[in-house]
Amino acid sequence: MPERPPEEPTSLIDSMRSVLKRLKMDDGDSVGSVFQSWDAVVGPDIAQHIQPVKLDGGVLIVDATDAGWATQFRFLEADVKQRFFEHTGSRIDSIVVRQKRRR
Repeated sequence: MPERPPEEPTSLIDSMRSVLKRLKMDDGDSVGSVFQSWDAVVGPDIAQHIQPVKLDGGVLIVDATDAGWATQFRFLEADVKQRFFEHTGSRIDSIVVRQKRRR
């Protein structure tokens, strides 16, 4: 049986991108850019009360500190999606706003 040539090692980043693609999830670059640029895109006042939790297939899930902030943020959804695209190049199709549970 002939010997197979050794395969080139694959970087961890390339491996993760491959796994995310097979799972039909956003790549790490998109997820990272949304989370890293959150404060700059939404501003410090909103960022203090609304935090991103997950980006999955163009759906951004965020947690709000209370119902008032959740309601206000829902009115800003279109603007936030546009600003993310302009700032990061990541396209967000929709935003799901959840209210954090009190402990």
